[in-house]
Amino acid sequence: MLKEVYRKRFDRNIQKQFWKALQLALRNPMQTRLFFIKALWQQYQATRTRLFHFKQGLEVPPLLIISLTQRCNLNCAGCYSKVLHQDSGAELTASRFREILGEAGSLGISIILLAGGEPLIRRDLLGVAAEFSGIVFPIFTNGMLLNEEYLAFFKSNPHLIPVISLEGRELETDIRRGDGVHANFEKISQMLKARTIFWGISLTLTAPAHDLLLSPAFLKDHLDKGCRLFFFVEYVPIDPGSKHLVLNQAQKAGLQKRVDELCARLPGLFIAFPGDEDPYGGCLAAGRGFLHINPSGMVEPCPFAPFSDTDLRHSSLRDALKSKLLQKIRAKHHLLKETEGGCALWANREELERDCGSEES
Repeated sequence: MLKEVYRKRFDRNIQKQFWKALQLALRNPMQTRLFFIKALWQQYQATRTRLFHFKQGLEVPPLLIISLTQRCNLNCAGCYSKVLHQDSGAELTASRFREILGEAGSLGISIILLAGGEPLIRRDLLGVAAEFSGIVFPIFTNGMLLNEEYLAFFKSNPHLIPVISLEGRELETDIRRGDGVHANFEKISQMLKARTIFWGISLTLTAPAHDLLLSPAFLKDHLDKGCRLFFFVEYVPIDPGSKHLVLNQAQKAGLQKRVDELCARLPGLFIAFPGDEDPYGGCLAAGRGFLHINPSGMVEPCPFAPFSDTDLRHSSLRDALKSKLLQKIRAKHHLLKETEGGCALWANREELERDCGSEES
């Protein structure tokens, strides 16, 4: 069955990343090594759990993206969250968030990316995430709120991994994010390295920044700072006047090969997001590989497709995975092709809205 082939291929790729993470962790203190040994075992267990549900007719993704809040301490140019997620619904409570994470774990969801806004604003929800050591939580943050208390928190909870967002060097980062953001990163990176915390960076991959961000020299500089996890997030032209920032055809076509070469040459984990989805039969959103939960609990196909027919304040995650909207998108995943930007659903948003009859959340 072709659907199962794609699912197994995606699972194997995730396990491959955790194997390399374990190899990197062997150079770190015992606490980090033990965590990645445990995490790798948990990934295998979660894969078996998802397979069980798959055979019962429920397609469970290995990955969730949860935006904890719309609030942010910065005002970055071109922020997709600020543009796409403007609903005024109350943010998830800590008790409901705990229930969602518990259900996610029982379904076999083993990686949950926490985003925002600025997720460090929701210290209460991060405290809840700390309770779920069987799930790995990369936390995408601008880093400005990282302080001694947070550093101690991450040191004590290695399954919560801070991932600091950058645009490149100081000039590129501060132009988009504000004066002093890169200087703060330099300070925080020293503190993270001194405490031997496993951490990462998230880089917005645009056409002008492509060569710099994928250059071994730039990445080695950050490896020397102690960073071991690198996300290359393809720019999506939410702002109509920013199409010149989208990767050109040649850059897009060669991206996965460049990332694979970095994985082979350098002592780090390098992940393109969403990356090349062709080996998995097309778009991985809507629960095939991942889905998104917005700050008020609405289940969306991905962060760039703010359409929903399910509210987790009144529905279970299991029922959300069976929603009519997600089923319709999954049924046409092979037809969802990127025409511009890094997101197939964004590129096909007009068709998505028309065919699925969804309302903007």
